[in-house]
Amino acid sequence: MDCESVQTVSENCSATSRWAPDRYPFAAHARSDAQQMASEARPSLRDPRTHIRAVGSAFVVVVLVVLLASVAVALGRPLLDTAGITRGSALRLALRSAFQFIGFGVAGVGYLLVTDRADLVPVRWPTRHDLKWFAGGFAGLLGLYVVATAVFGALGVSGADSAIVEQGADQPIYFIYLVPVTILLVGPTEELIFRGIVQGLFREAYGAPVAVAAASAVFAAVHVSSYSGEGLLATLAVVLLLGGALGVLYEKSGNLVVPAVVHGLFNTVQFAAAYATATGIVGS
Repeated sequence: MDCESVQTVSENCSATSRWAPDRYPFAAHARSDAQQMASEARPSLRDPRTHIRAVGSAFVVVVLVVLLASVAVALGRPLLDTAGITRGSALRLALRSAFQFIGFGVAGVGYLLVTDRADLVPVRWPTRHDLKWFAGGFAGLLGLYVVATAVFGALGVSGADSAIVEQGADQPIYFIYLVPVTILLVGPTEELIFRGIVQGLFREAYGAPVAVAAASAVFAAVHVSSYSGEGLLATLAVVLLLGGALGVLYEKSGNLVVPAVVHGLFNTVQFAAAYATATGIVGS
């Protein structure tokens, strides 16, 4: 599942004050002193270096993710061959996806370690207060998806063809295999990359609203290869909205674990629906 302006630093901070940690005590506890200081001392948007650092760093992260995901898949191929897992089988496809997102995780953690920016991503063991964000975020994401798809449907705009749905059409068990992959790998690693790092980099330069919008745009762009057909733009618009919702959830909870879990659960519901449709449990 990205408010950019050329105002002065003080105006920029004022415009985003409603996102500030003091409005959300639970988020304030999650953010380190370094993060709060960085937010208060946001660099001037009149300085070209501000944009170069934010956009350039985000670009490097995305490129690193793509490269390491490809490397991880390539390294996993001989392992799967050795294990005797048939090429094209549902299990093979699911494990290939697992290797891909292991690459995502290596890229994200590696970037944070090499740049010494672990402070960029607030992570903590969920508290009782976070349970409300888990429940509300999950319900909100599902609701947004239903409403968005219903609106496009009412307008006569169909969605794009999903590569995952096509892969599982003839072997529905594929969707079941993807459940642990999405909960353990997809949700956590995609949120680490797009909300934790990319959104964090944009937040430091432009504030939270712009960061959510920009990170969501990057999130949607990366998913272009996952869909095809005439409804591509409509589907990417839905992905953009879902990414934005996850971004807002992250900013308000102040804990990457929250959107990571919600993301994984949302995908699980989609896979369950795809399985039910492919097996004839429900009509398509």
